[in-house]
Amino acid sequence: MTGAARSFWAPGRANLIGEHTDYSGGLVLPVALDLGVRIDGAADERIRLRSERGEPIDLPADGGAVEDASGWGRFVAAVAGELAALGRPAVGLAGHVSSNLPIGAGLSSSAALEVAVGTALGAVADFAPDPIELALAAQRAEHRAVGVPSGIMDQAASLLGRAGHALLLDTGSLAYEHVPLPTELELVIVDSGVHHALEDSGYATRRHELERALAALDGRLPGDLTAAEADEVAKHLDPTAARRLRHVVTENERVRRAVEVLREPGLPSLDELGDLFRAGHESLRRDFEVSTPELDLLVDLAYDAGALAARMTGGGFGGSIVVLVDADRAAALAGEVVAAYDARAGGPAGTARICRTADGARELS
Repeated sequence: MTGAARSFWAPGRANLIGEHTDYSGGLVLPVALDLGVRIDGAADERIRLRSERGEPIDLPADGGAVEDASGWGRFVAAVAGELAALGRPAVGLAGHVSSNLPIGAGLSSSAALEVAVGTALGAVADFAPDPIELALAAQRAEHRAVGVPSGIMDQAASLLGRAGHALLLDTGSLAYEHVPLPTELELVIVDSGVHHALEDSGYATRRHELERALAALDGRLPGDLTAAEADEVAKHLDPTAARRLRHVVTENERVRRAVEVLREPGLPSLDELGDLFRAGHESLRRDFEVSTPELDLLVDLAYDAGALAARMTGGGFGGSIVVLVDADRAAALAGEVVAAYDARAGGPAGTARICRTADGARELS
């Protein structure tokens, strides 16, 4: 290492509502979590990083060719390459990568890695792109690394998160604002134990199915349509594309209403979040077909245990649910849900974490 030691952090995310809308210009409402990826290192001639989760990597300072890297090194190489294309000087980074984010749990461990690497590489080279620009670079890096046509939500949430707030992001215009969350509520993430990798799931298939519907919108975005207008368009679509479009249009409406509820003085309609989350989960189960029996069961168990709101979070095909619950019930709910879930599974299967919202990626002092 040729520079002074420095530390960088990027959080994972849980999406409260607005699922599978970010690659069609829709609305999302994620939070950054107090779980994430940390890099401790210093400037170097090359990118030399090690981690307890994979083989050490040794790459040129500009990342080199992504195809020459393997495993998690493909993400690092792709991020470095995207930043080089933006004009980042070729300064390397040597150090250690650690994480307390579970892999495959739907909490964006890959995006947190991309953002942490991008933040660190930018800092050691005195290169500071705008957060949205960095999020877009990290999104492109994921496409290059694993070929997943993911949206911008995960990287944006990791960069723009704010403690005590959700991030309302319009993925069409990239306009965003922070929405305060009720202090009396706690966030519980329950991992189903069914882990996934987006490149191995039906994620790309779902996007292609939705794109068949988008082609019939004559340049409009799903967020511009009402449910009634979507039903009219759907008459001219195949049944699968029609269901995909119905989910995205109604999900955008649910995000708008959820934000309205959270902004109401005194939160008189807070209980309505339960109906919105439940409807969102059912839409993901029936219309977008990305839920699993395990996630469906966890949602039911969460409501049975007193959750204010619960739904699957992330790309689906496994992963986790997100739960909002009164703070004084959070620990009890977490225990009850996992116990009931494990009993159905016949042994240890689920994991619950009481999480805090967090600020976005940054250098640690």
